[in-house]
This record gives sequence, C-alpha cells and structure tokens, in this order.
Amino acid sequence: MRAVTDAQAALTGLAGQPVEAAEFSSQVSAALERTLSFDGWCLFGVDPDTGLRTLQFGGRGTERTAEMASNEALMNDVNKYADLALAPVAAGWLSLDHPEARRSFRLHEILLPQGFHSEVRLALRDHGRLWGALVLFREDPRRPYDDSDTATVCAIAGPLVDAIRAYPVRQLPRRGSAPGSGVVALAPDNRMIAVSAEAQAWLDDLVPGGDDQTYASDVTRVLFDAAHAVRCGDSSRASTCIRTIGGHWLRVEGTALPVGDADVAVVLQAATVHQLLGTLAACNRLSGREKEVLALLVRGLAGKQIARELTISLLTVNGHLQSLYRKCRVTGREELLGRLA
Repeated sequence: MRAVTDAQAALTGLAGQPVEAAEFSSQVSAALERTLSFDGWCLFGVDPDTGLRTLQFGGRGTERTAEMASNEALMNDVNKYADLALAPVAAGWLSLDHPEARRSFRLHEILLPQGFHSEVRLALRDHGRLWGALVLFREDPRRPYDDSDTATVCAIAGPLVDAIRAYPVRQLPRRGSAPGSGVVALAPDNRMIAVSAEAQAWLDDLVPGGDDQTYASDVTRVLFDAAHAVRCGDSSRASTCIRTIGGHWLRVEGTALPVGDADVAVVLQAATVHQLLGTLAACNRLSGREKEVLALLVRGLAGKQIARELTISLLTVNGHLQSLYRKCRVTGREELLGRLA
C-alpha cells in the first residue's frame, strides 16, 4: 500500500533529526494522516526502565488525564499499554463492537462522553522494551476501528519507535535558563494540592506548542504515574529524565509526603550528568562496554586512563569511542558532553 510506504519513509527520515517539538508533531501527524483517518490522536514516549512519560504529542486527544492514568495503572481494561507490550500483536482496537466492550471503563466513562466511539492503540516496543504508544480516536460510530486498522498501524511501528527513541537525544540548542527546583504535592486521587512556580515552569516547558494540541494539563501524566509508583512501594519506577522543549534536562522524582491532604510529592529539578547516563545509553542503543566507557568519559578520564580502568588496550578504547560518538551523532567528546549539560 503506497500510503503506508510513504508514511514509513517520512517517519524513518524523522528519527534523530534536530527539529523543534512543534515541527516533530506536525510531521508525525502528516505521516499518520497518510495511513488512517482519525479525529484525535496522541503519541507519547516512556522511559523503558520506569514506564514514566518522557514526551507527548497529539491533536484533540482525551482531556481526562488523571482518570486515564488511574485506568492504566489500577483497572482491568481492554488493550492496556502494558498488555499490548507483551502481546503477540502490539496493537488493538476498542469500540462498542469489541467482545469485551462491556467491561471497559475507558470506553464508557472516558471516550464515549467525549464523542469518541472507537480507538486503536499501538504499543511502541523494541527488543522487549516499551518506548511509548500511539493512540488514534474516531468519532463516527458507523466506522469504528477494526482488525484491518490494527494491521495498518503495526506497519508503521518500526520507524515510529525509532523516531520516539531518538527524539530526546537529538541535537537541540537550549533556550533560556532552566527553572529552579520545584515540587508538586498530590492527593491520593491525584488532585494537585500545591504546585510551586518552579514546578509549573518545568511543566510548561514540556508543552510542544505550535499546532500541537498537547497542553499543560496533559503533560501532568508523568506526575500521576510517578505518584502511582510511590504508592505501590516501587521507588525505582518513580523517577525519570526528560528533555524539555527548551532543550533542558529535567529530573522527575516522586517521594512519599504524608502531609495534610497530600500523600506524594513529585520533585522537578535539573538533571545531573550522572542521572542522564542511563537515558543517553538507552536512547542511543549503547552496548554494555560503551556504557562503561561513557561513564568514565564524563568523569573526565582520558583514553589511556579509560584503558587502564577497564584493563583493555587504548586501541580498543578508541574503537568504543568511535562507535559511541557515531551512535550519539556527535563528532567527539566536547559535543557529547555538551548534550548532557
């Protein structure tokens, strides 16, 4: 099908390109329009280690962010992202025609009240890791999504996951100065009890802008998911690093805060270089040895020192460095460290 082939080519060409967020959204939307009709869409990326959202784009998506977060985290529903990530087919549709439609809170309490009669979801997975998902919404009850539509979105999964994986580490100049440390206090039902000015500034810098219809109320999803991890006692899944629209690196960390009506606080602050190493390694598909070389590189060690530390030859170190620079799309150490600043 020519339309799908054209969409694949457009998305493949987008991976790792130094485009602004609004332009990325526009190009993805144009590619999607070549494949399927939709009335609303949402594309988001997640940290493959924690599942927290690291980016989001869309157009006229759902407005019930807190409820969607609870639905995914706490309810037994149709085509949850975690389930699709492990399923033989990474996509699925949902409408009143679905055999399990009656049990879907998401369909009856979130989608239908907003005028959406069907959705198709695609989990963006690669080598057993979930990198995000694509969701398309359709209003017309006479034309709900079906199995043929899931096959269509599966056809663009490869280039789309590559584009999402490379997006945070693309070349992007920083604009302005990063906000200071901020905090958001959340109640058990995810009501935001308090939001500091610094935290709001960080959240505002996650909104793509332009024609993209993702708003500050949408990007709060990362707060809700971090809070859920804290409530489940899984602190290892309550933090992540996010590249903001202005090119800054944000660290999101949830922690228990049983004060007043709040039970969780989510701290938003500039990420340290050490905290970014895992993100850089994962997004650029670094090997185990390349990760070790990277960690020593950011400590300021020279090639000979890295060779001694790892008990390998300088020639081998230089080979790892060349591969590391190539995968990170940089020319050398200085440019690489600049990406982490």
